[in-house]
Amino acid sequence: MSATDDAGPTTPPASRGGRRAGRRAGRVVLVLFLLLVAILVCAGLLVRDALAARSSLTDAIDRLPAVEEALRTGDGAAAEAALAEVQPLTADARGHTDGPLWWVAGRLPFVGADASAFSTAAWAVDEITHDVLPPLTQAAALVSEGGIQVQGGTVDLAPLTAAAPEVSVAAGTMSDVVDRVGGIDVSTLQGVLAGPVSDLQDKVWTLEGLVSTADRATTLLPAMLGADGPRTYLVMALNTAELRAPGGIPGAFALIGTDAGHIALLDQASTQDVGPFPEGIAPLAPADQELFGTNMAVYVQDTVYTPDFPTAAPLAAAMWEEATGQAVDGVLTLDPVALSYLLEATGPVEVAGTTIDASNAVDTLLSDAYTELEPGPETDAFFADVAAAVLTSALSGDTDPQSLLSAVQRSSSEHRSLVWSSHADEQARLADTVVSGDIGASDRAADTVGVFFNDATAGKMGYYLDTAVEHVSSECTASGRADTFRVDLTSTAPADAATDLPWYVTGGGISGTPPGNVRTDLFLYPPRGGRVVDVTADGALTGSEVVEIQERAVATLPRELAPGQATSVTFTVTSDDGEGASGTRWFDLWTTPTLSQGGLATIEVPACG
Repeated sequence: MSATDDAGPTTPPASRGGRRAGRRAGRVVLVLFLLLVAILVCAGLLVRDALAARSSLTDAIDRLPAVEEALRTGDGAAAEAALAEVQPLTADARGHTDGPLWWVAGRLPFVGADASAFSTAAWAVDEITHDVLPPLTQAAALVSEGGIQVQGGTVDLAPLTAAAPEVSVAAGTMSDVVDRVGGIDVSTLQGVLAGPVSDLQDKVWTLEGLVSTADRATTLLPAMLGADGPRTYLVMALNTAELRAPGGIPGAFALIGTDAGHIALLDQASTQDVGPFPEGIAPLAPADQELFGTNMAVYVQDTVYTPDFPTAAPLAAAMWEEATGQAVDGVLTLDPVALSYLLEATGPVEVAGTTIDASNAVDTLLSDAYTELEPGPETDAFFADVAAAVLTSALSGDTDPQSLLSAVQRSSSEHRSLVWSSHADEQARLADTVVSGDIGASDRAADTVGVFFNDATAGKMGYYLDTAVEHVSSECTASGRADTFRVDLTSTAPADAATDLPWYVTGGGISGTPPGNVRTDLFLYPPRGGRVVDVTADGALTGSEVVEIQERAVATLPRELAPGQATSVTFTVTSDDGEGASGTRWFDLWTTPTLSQGGLATIEVPACG
């Protein structure tokens, strides 16, 4: 018997390999099964968390309008109460969309973009409700609950100074939120999520503007009100009866001083007291000189031919300093409509035996004064006295701060009040605000379309000019977006204006415009890098002179109207929305604020990618 026979039967090598392969296969199946179970469990947990987060976010979003409305009306107590109901909901949503599972889900194919966007949205809303809105509600409470006291012309700066650090932190948080939420590519999301995320992006961009405004206010106002030492500001009262791009010619001046919160009227003057400066107060940029002429640097009334207030204000400040020896820390503007808004807050004032209130201020200043007073120094002095009386009343401390703030906000939102600071750091922070009037360098103004009016009648016929500027249509083209606008001008002057109105109002024909007619130069500003095309006047294509200024090809067009006559100008601006743009976007339409229309509107259009 052989050795192998003694060993008994043996397992063939192939059978042993098969069993090992079977065991390996079993282990693989088990692993796959366990992995599948884990995936299903994780998916179930994610779905559970997502549903819980969605429920909390839905409840929170339903309650947020109450917070927004309270902030908008300045009711700090109501805002805090409404916010207290929202915060637990956003915290719950954030808690259900955070952690390792959501990190992994955000990196998976097919569902990763949606999971990441949902998690980011929950994080953003929670950051906003816990770290951004509370300082804003506290700031609102300062005004609504008497936290800011104005007594004897002195503003208590302590609450503003105390709020500044927290608001600054909130602004930093809001910037992070905007970066993350704005970085979500909505086009990669499922439809059920794309809409809400797009809405969230719109809301955070809007809120960023509010937070930035609060940050600037708490930072800039104490300094501008003299917290760090005395300040002096030149206030130009613009006369809308003779239009200039930001509103009207300077009709009177007031000098305001601030020191440790105390605000005082230091001086007042007529335009007759400032200039002219035949050699020019300062060199003009070649494009400004070509577009608006050399008079911008010669006459203080013409410094505001340009709509770019950071260009006009330093010229006016330099002229004031040259004429009076007084350097100023900034320049502010008010037009008669803005003065009427202030009068709503302060109540009527008495000037030269005339009671002026919100209902009659515009007519008294722009019409009655020219029929009842001698033209020139007498009307200018009356204009200056009214402006000084309104400002004195507003600064007295007897006016409700909330009412006064509402009046200022209203006039600013219509571009009837503009601010320029001679301090470079402050001006840099003002640049992108609604009060800056910066159509040149600011980021805010890059997409702005402008329609500005400069009177060429050399009279005060602007009182009889109705204006309307509207966005007509928006179209996506192969090269970007094309937006069409319509400008309607109507003369409401009486038929016998040439003989019935004073020569000082009609201009007496000194500019070549027949008495009774009103001649207006239109300045059409496309967005930076854009063009003005297809200009029509009363239905007929017309040519227009084009001047390149501040990266804009500005078109100019004169229009002249007899009493009762109307004219309509349409034009299209072309602009590049940028590669890949989609959804909805907004841009500002800036116009000269007139008696019939404010100077700022936000236009919603489709983005063209």
